[in-house]
Amino acid sequence: MDPPAPPPELPEPPAPQPPEPLGPVEAVCRLQRWYRAQARRRRFLVIVNRARRRRKYLEERRRVAQRVYATEAVIDEMKARLAMPFGHRLVGRYAEAREAEAATRVQSLWRAVRAKKKLVKLVGEQKLQQAAKKLQAFARRRWQRQRQSPLVRSAVENPFWRPIQEERVKLHENEVLKKRKEWSSLTGRGLTEAQLKIQAEGKYHEFLEGAGRWRYDVWRTLLERDQTRQMMEALTRAEGKGFDHPVTGLCSAFLLSEASEKHQQRVAPAAGPGGPGSAAQLSSATESANEEREADLLLQGLESQLGYDFSMPEL
Repeated sequence: MDPPAPPPELPEPPAPQPPEPLGPVEAVCRLQRWYRAQARRRRFLVIVNRARRRRKYLEERRRVAQRVYATEAVIDEMKARLAMPFGHRLVGRYAEAREAEAATRVQSLWRAVRAKKKLVKLVGEQKLQQAAKKLQAFARRRWQRQRQSPLVRSAVENPFWRPIQEERVKLHENEVLKKRKEWSSLTGRGLTEAQLKIQAEGKYHEFLEGAGRWRYDVWRTLLERDQTRQMMEALTRAEGKGFDHPVTGLCSAFLLSEASEKHQQRVAPAAGPGGPGSAAQLSSATESANEEREADLLLQGLESQLGYDFSMPEL
């Protein structure tokens, strides 16, 4: 049989033809459509801007009318009060009440602004503290990662974890053989060779049973010795340093500085005129700087809600 004929080759796709140039009529139509769209857009924007200006004008006129009406009402009320007996006193009290109300409003606004500024500042300080703690934690983790662990150091120093040396094994073998040659009935405390063998096997089994515990105790002793040495080195490095230079890896520098500030506040009033039992000493001993800021913000919030200044002396 003859092999099948190959499939016929597919014709190549025709090349894309460039678009035909636009005629003058179609170009004019496109220009007209674009111009009409732009004109409609301009007319729409003109209408919207006109409506906005009209609304603004009406709102201004309305505010002016309300202000004029309120002023006229106040004038009529003052005239009516002046017509009453002792009217000048009533007018004076009314003016004082209005001034007090205006002062209270201004004071409340000022307190709100001041409290907001303090809150923003406090939030910024808290974010700064958080960033500092994160950086300190990152530095500690990196330092601890680069530093060799006490477990590893104690394991390296542990003699039971070291590989067995051939010289030590041979030396131990020679000592055992030497003692075996020196053995006699006199040195065996009256025991026969069989009894001595049984006693040696018993002691060897006891040694094997307690070998694991003994090795663990040795490792733990080495670990505690290394930890004690680290503490002694840390305390030695800390001598001569204040709260501004804490020992690395033991605490946060920010918390230590705050503790130092609180300690200074506790100690300072003892030498002052207030004495050891004064109220200033108690307040400084029980509150830190952050707690005082939070208490001030809480008090200012209550003042803004109640409209009363707790810092003003009572008459």
